[in-house]
Amino acid sequence: MRPQTSGGGPDLASVLAALDHDGDGPADDAKRLQKRAHRRGILTLVMIVLLVGGVIQLLTSTPEAPRTADGGSRASIVFSNAGTGTCLSWPPDAPDKPSFVQCRSDHMFEVAKPVDMNGFGEPCQLAVREYLGPHYDPNSRFTISVLWAGDAGGTSAGGRNLLCGLQLLGKDGKPVPFKGRIVDLDQSKIWPPGTCLGLDGSNRSTDIPVDCSVPHGLEVTGSANLAERFTGSLPSDSEQRAFITEACTRASDAYLTPARLSTSGLSLGFEPVSAVSWAAGSKQVSCGIGKPAEQGWTPRTGSVRTSSPADLPPPQAPPPSPPPPPPSPSAPAPPPVYEEPLVPIGPLPSETLPAPPTTTAAPTESPVTTAPPPETTTEASPTPTTTTAAPLGPPPGPATPPSETSTASPPGILEIPGLPPITLPGYVPPEPAPPAAG
Repeated sequence: MRPQTSGGGPDLASVLAALDHDGDGPADDAKRLQKRAHRRGILTLVMIVLLVGGVIQLLTSTPEAPRTADGGSRASIVFSNAGTGTCLSWPPDAPDKPSFVQCRSDHMFEVAKPVDMNGFGEPCQLAVREYLGPHYDPNSRFTISVLWAGDAGGTSAGGRNLLCGLQLLGKDGKPVPFKGRIVDLDQSKIWPPGTCLGLDGSNRSTDIPVDCSVPHGLEVTGSANLAERFTGSLPSDSEQRAFITEACTRASDAYLTPARLSTSGLSLGFEPVSAVSWAAGSKQVSCGIGKPAEQGWTPRTGSVRTSSPADLPPPQAPPPSPPPPPPSPSAPAPPPVYEEPLVPIGPLPSETLPAPPTTTAAPTESPVTTAPPPETTTEASPTPTTTTAAPLGPPPGPATPPSETSTASPPGILEIPGLPPITLPGYVPPEPAPPAAG
C-alpha cells in the first residue's frame, strides 16, 4: 500500500502510516507485542509501589482529630457515642484524645452512665451503684470520676458530654491503666510492695500513692488474702486481725530482709474487711508499715529499704523491770553471817579456861612477847627467860562451852583462850615442898 498524495506532495501522516505499514511482518509484530508487555509490566510495578506507599503512610502518620460535619472534635464524637460499660483509653497526660478500646486490654476509664450536661442532677455515685449492682464496694480501690468533653468546637448545647464512671488512681492522683471489667475484679485496696501512701492534715493515711521522697505515713510491704483461710461467710474482727497480723508480719520481714519488723521500731498498719466489701468480693488487705504517732502516723521520707540504719527509728526499749517489794515491818531482821576463822599458828594450849561466848569479832592484836614456862629444876635461875612467840593468826572463834573437868591455871601463869600460856614477869615460883621424911 502506497501513501496517498494530495496536491502533488505526500502527507506526513500518510508517510508515517506508510512507513509503519511497510514494516509489517512477522518479526515486527513480535517486537511490538514484546514492547507492549514490557510497558504493562512497568506500569503494574509502579501501581504496586504507589499502593504500598499509601498504606505505609496511613499506618505511620498521625491524622488530625476527626471532625464532624459541623466541626466537632474526636473527643466530642467519643463522648457522644460512649455507652454504659464502654472502656476508654488515651495517651499519657492527654485525656482530650480518648478512644474506644476493649475492656480486657489496658484502659483508663470504664463508663457507668453517660449523662447530659444540662440535665446533670443525678449523682455519679448512684449511677455507679446501679452499674455494679451487688458488686458495688464503697471501699473500692477504684475512684468514681466524671469525664467532661470540654468546650470542644461543634459540641451541641444538648450533647451528652458528661461520662460517669470509674478509674484507678496512681501517684499524685493521676489515672493509671487497668485490665478487665470492674464487676469481675477484686476491688480490695491493695498496691504493689514499695508503694508509699500519703497523709492528710491529721496525719492519717489517705490511701493515695505518693512518691516515697515526700512525707508519707505507710509503706506497703505486701498483702494478705483472707480467702486463703476463710472460704465461707465474713470472719470476725478478731479472726481477721490474727490472720492479717501473721501474714503481714511474714511479708514485712521478707520486705525488710535482712532486718526484721520486730527490730525496726515500726508497726503494722492495715484495715480489716467490712461486711459490705466482703459481699462485693473484696477479700484482700494491704500490709503497710510505719511509725505510729499520738494521732495517725509519723511523717517520714524515703523508703525503709533504702534508708541507712541511722535514719530508721530506734527500736523500742523494753519496759523496766518492777522494783523489788519493800520488806515487811513485821519481818525479823536476818541473822548475822558468821565465818569460821582460821586456826592460829603456834602450839595449842593444853587445857584452857573457856571464855563466855560472844557474837562480836575480836579486835586484831599485835604480836606480844611471851615466855615459855620455866623448867622445874633445883638449879634453875629464878629469873625466867623471854622469847619471841610466832606470829599470831586471825582472831579466835567462839570459845567452847566450859567443861566440868577444867582445872584452874597455875599461879603466875596467864592463860588466854587461843594463845599459849603467858608467864607473868617478876613472878618467883614457890620453893618446892621438902620431901616427906621416910
